[in-house]
Amino acid sequence: MSVWLRLHRMALAEAARRIAAQPLASALAVAVIGLAVALPVLAAALVRSVAPAIAGFDTDPHVNVFLALEATDDDVRRIEAALKAHPDVATLRFVPRARALEELKATSHLAELLANLDRNPLPHAFSVRTKTSDAARLNAARSAWTALPGVDQVSAEFEWAERITRWTGFAERALAGLAAVLGAAVLFIVGHLIRLQVLTRRDEIEVSQLIGATAADVRRPFLYHGLVQGLAAGAAAVGLAVLVVIWLNAELRALTSSYAYEFKIVFMDPPAIALVIVAVASLGILGAWLSVSRELRRFTTGP
Repeated sequence: MSVWLRLHRMALAEAARRIAAQPLASALAVAVIGLAVALPVLAAALVRSVAPAIAGFDTDPHVNVFLALEATDDDVRRIEAALKAHPDVATLRFVPRARALEELKATSHLAELLANLDRNPLPHAFSVRTKTSDAARLNAARSAWTALPGVDQVSAEFEWAERITRWTGFAERALAGLAAVLGAAVLFIVGHLIRLQVLTRRDEIEVSQLIGATAADVRRPFLYHGLVQGLAAGAAAVGLAVLVVIWLNAELRALTSSYAYEFKIVFMDPPAIALVIVAVASLGILGAWLSVSRELRRFTTGP
């Protein structure tokens, strides 16, 4: 165990020495990787902040259930009981046909015309506010309520909910795609930098192999190099994202204050921050491993 620890300690020291020997190149590499990682981090923070902000608005879908003109009081009670028993109904309000006519007279320019009607043309109705914004569930509820005896028509205003569902799904897919592309970019950047180091030390590596060094011995310092670069780049990405969020929140505070509404971007919690740094460090190790393994095979087989 002591030999194993000593080998890893020596590899870490060698990686630190190589990084310190090229401070500008190392800093530029960390900056490039950090900028690439900061983009999906900021996007994730924005998506995470917008969701509860949307939920805070009064945007629950409304459904109007219009009864048939010949509906009886028994029909009204039966339909009301069915609506109350539905799991997606949040609130329910009965609008008698007489009240609906009075409201129409008060809110339209047809009061005189409506007053001359022989009978009330409006049906009884229920105004329903639902608990869900899911378009599929709302469509299912509308179909079920339309099939109730005594119901003439169901008018559901939830097109906006369907649009929000689609845009949310699009944002999540776009974020996943962005993270995948930038993760591949991190692998490429780290792999390219490690490859250059391997090529500059080709003679040294070949000599060490001649005296008994294994592929694992050769790879170890480069893996630690990728690890250190990944940790530094992950921390840089988080730090940059925090600074951008602070700056954006200051601008948002000034913008939203004029609308009497407060909105701010909520950054990641500590476990998510740790996950980002660990993920970038893992990509650094993987990129280094792939690059070194490829070059070692070339050394063995020739160009």
